[in-house]
Amino acid sequence: MLDIISMITLIFLLIGVPIILIIVGGSSKTDKEQRLEDEEQIRYLKEYKEKK
Repeated sequence: MLDIISMITLIFLLIGVPIILIIVGGSSKTDKEQRLEDEEQIRYLKEYKEKK
């Protein structure tokens, strides 16, 4: 029983923790990147509204 718990814990530490760190760390954007993305979304919405 202890072997199964140890293996699950080891697998989580080797696979789960790096995946969580990648997801959390990958979502951070600089102010410049966020501003450019916002401008792009505004342009898209304006073009979409004009086509409608």
